[in-house]
Amino acid sequence: MAEQRHRYWPVWASGLAAALVVAAAVIWLEAEDRAVGALPWVIPEVASTDRVGPQIAFLAWPGVLWGTVAIGAAGWLAGRGHARAVRLRAAAVAALTSGVLLVTCTRWLVRENPVKPWLVAEEAYRWGLMFIGPSTGLLTAAAVGAALGGGAGRLPYRNRTVLVAAATTGGLFAVTIEVLRRAQPEHQEPWSNTYWVALIVGAPLVALLTGLLVHLASTRALRPVEAIRRELADITDQSLDRRVPVPPTGDVIAKLAVTTNDTLDRLEQASARQQQFAADAAHELRSPLAGLRAQLETALRHPDSVTDWPEVVAGAAADVVRLQALADDLLLLASHRATVPAGEPVDLAALAEDLVREHQHLPEATGLDLTCEAPGPAVVHGNATRLERLVRNLLTNACRHTANRVEVTVDEDGSAVVLTVSDDGPGIPPADRSRVFDRFTRLDASRTRTSGGAGLGLPIARDIATHHGGTLTIDDSDRGARLVARFPAGARPSC
Repeated sequence: MAEQRHRYWPVWASGLAAALVVAAAVIWLEAEDRAVGALPWVIPEVASTDRVGPQIAFLAWPGVLWGTVAIGAAGWLAGRGHARAVRLRAAAVAALTSGVLLVTCTRWLVRENPVKPWLVAEEAYRWGLMFIGPSTGLLTAAAVGAALGGGAGRLPYRNRTVLVAAATTGGLFAVTIEVLRRAQPEHQEPWSNTYWVALIVGAPLVALLTGLLVHLASTRALRPVEAIRRELADITDQSLDRRVPVPPTGDVIAKLAVTTNDTLDRLEQASARQQQFAADAAHELRSPLAGLRAQLETALRHPDSVTDWPEVVAGAAADVVRLQALADDLLLLASHRATVPAGEPVDLAALAEDLVREHQHLPEATGLDLTCEAPGPAVVHGNATRLERLVRNLLTNACRHTANRVEVTVDEDGSAVVLTVSDDGPGIPPADRSRVFDRFTRLDASRTRTSGGAGLGLPIARDIATHHGGTLTIDDSDRGARLVARFPAGARPSC
């Protein structure tokens, strides 16, 4: 609470200083008027006697300057603890606001003194203590409060709105009063009093009332935003199921809340996928690591029972190779969205032909008939390394499940490049065609990790296709599986 009061000391200090400056000026003026003596009863003498003319001239200059400097200094000194820029802003607004009001007051005194010099001091004293001083203090304090904002940084939106609205309304009101005065005949003396009352008291009060109403309206309008901010501040990675309140206004703030909730939905889904991926990865790594550890520890504890050490080392090396391949796949999936590879024209037909020739000499393709049909160049824009990984994964998956034959075709279909990998194996049931693209999915429950992959080949392939603006689907086939990848011909990838 003490800190809150200290934050707004410039407000109270500036307002109090402005009110005291006006009060001191009118009290001094009334004291000087009384020092001249009692008013004479003769009307001509009364009209021709300038009782406080020098004092009014002093108040007009340099009195206004001194008063403005004093009010600004009060705001500056009371702003200790605030940033230098904030203190300077508060002092400048205090000086500017009070300066305008003091100039208006002294202008009234200068204009009124030649007309009724016997009464101007008394009117200034009465009006100054009842209306001018309090309104000057209130308006100066309100302006400084709006300029002070939160105490640091740039002026908040609500405070800027309040200042602009108050200054504009008060200025327009003062201009309107001036225009109306000029439109009246000069001999209408009663209008002169009304004019100065409206200008000195009315304009500041109109500005103050406008600023207050704008402050209340903006506070109410921004209340949903504050509710959204508080809710977002409380959301952590353990409470992603929470949502921000949507106001029933249907305006841009409601749209902001809806968009925020949609973003939170996607974030929650992404977090759930990440947690599931981490759990699946840990499970996939734990089993082969446990087997490898058991194999090595058994050999170390019972070395006499081991008849063929090279065989033990070869088995362990094979397990390490599979673990390394799994780690590479996991790293690729984790970093795919984090790194954006440079795009270049890639001939998918030539790439497929090279990989088919390479696979023909690999152990997993022994006894299989691998063919590639590519009538001509098929250029797509993308990353050659990742497109090679896509084709390699599709070939490896087909060789693992085929009976005798794997056929690869690359052709252009209108504005798309189509890559098709077909095999004559058992195929993929329609009910499982979407599930095979989930990570760590194995349709053959009897397949072991040594005889198959970890279930990451097809998810990685689809991920690469998607980030190149394409698709990877499973089409119907008379026999075996038929995987079809489509890419925009010559288009840049979205990644």
